[in-house]
Amino acid sequence: MRFALALSAVFAIGTLSAGGLSYLFLSREMTARLSADVRSSAESLAQIAATGDRTDLREQILAQVRSSRDGASLYAFVDVGSGQVLGSLHVTDPFEGARRLLVGQDIPESDVTGTESAEAYLAYGIRTELGWVIAARDEAWVAESGEILIQTTASSLVLAALLSMGLAVIIARKNERRIDRMDQVLDEVGEGRIDRRIADSGNDDLAALAARVDRMLERLEAGVASIRQVSTDVAHDLRAPLARLRMRLEPQALSSDVPTETRHEIGSALMDIDAISATFDAILRLARLQSGTVERHNDSIDLSVLASSVHEILQASAEEKGHTLYLDLPTILIEVQGDEDMLSQALTNLVANAIEHCPPPAQVRIRAGLRDARPFLEVSDNGPGIPEADRARVLERFVRLDASRSVPGTGLGLSLVAAIAALHRAELVLEDNAPGLRVSMVFQPLAPEATVLTKA
Repeated sequence: MRFALALSAVFAIGTLSAGGLSYLFLSREMTARLSADVRSSAESLAQIAATGDRTDLREQILAQVRSSRDGASLYAFVDVGSGQVLGSLHVTDPFEGARRLLVGQDIPESDVTGTESAEAYLAYGIRTELGWVIAARDEAWVAESGEILIQTTASSLVLAALLSMGLAVIIARKNERRIDRMDQVLDEVGEGRIDRRIADSGNDDLAALAARVDRMLERLEAGVASIRQVSTDVAHDLRAPLARLRMRLEPQALSSDVPTETRHEIGSALMDIDAISATFDAILRLARLQSGTVERHNDSIDLSVLASSVHEILQASAEEKGHTLYLDLPTILIEVQGDEDMLSQALTNLVANAIEHCPPPAQVRIRAGLRDARPFLEVSDNGPGIPEADRARVLERFVRLDASRSVPGTGLGLSLVAAIAALHRAELVLEDNAPGLRVSMVFQPLAPEATVLTKA
């Protein structure tokens, strides 16, 4: 619509400019033509006066007066001897050359009773041996012609504005649909569907831009496919040797023929192998999530059921660490669209982090509910928390704060949670729980037509 208004404004300015110039040129041309006609009439009378025949001059002036009863033309003869004025124009101060006479000031209003629109006359006077001959014509028809031109210009302006607005709206709507198509494709690519293309069939700048974006997406898809293949190859090549190494070391750790100290070292090596495998699996999962190569289901998920499932799985682990794991559920049914396995993994990571990093005894709480019409999952604890300056940094890969160095981990747990939240267009919020930390995944607002049911 901004484009439509701008185009209409350009048409309006062009029409006004053309109308203004036309009015200016037409007014000048009509005034010049009126001056020429008045002078010609005065010169005709002057030629008669040049013959010295007063009777012929009087008859000619009276004939001109009779033929112009509408007051559009006025004529006068001022006798040089007596000063007597003859004709329809009564002037007391005869003049020579061109002059503009105003009604009521230079011309008595009684001289123009035949016309109501005359306000001024363009006159021309010539002195002869018999006296002055003066011809005058009103300027009303010049003003009327100007008004007609103004009305024509206004009508043209309205028509041009309507046509330009209609044309601009059609073009704007068409381009808006094309831009919406680009936005939709880019949003879908951002959600992991990198096989999507704009495929604009136009031949303008938007089409050229869409073609460049499509070529970029093709290169991106090829790059992601290469990364996916490399990840698969690396997973296959490294997991198998690690698994074989573990299978070879595990019997030695359990054998009574191996010295106790050696078995202890072998057991430590097995723990390191398990940690390496876990880190490697976490890196692969995070890479797939952030590159959009993982398939994401889009099911209706009951947040209460999801939170209850994670609570049931991790309650025993929390008790072993000396913690208490609480569960707060809403009294209403709250559903979000997403991948249940991914959200379960994210919530599990948050609870596991709280269990591992809080000194016992700690209170860890899982909550689900609505916040400003937005569904949320939340994990809070009363442990040491995370300083505000470090809350954004802990979401990066392999970042572990100094206080967590003594706790086993890869530094990828919160990164995985952030990646899962981004895939579900949810906001991951880290806040102070005073004391402790509160981490929330806040989802998009519920659709206006969505209904919230009270649980029985």
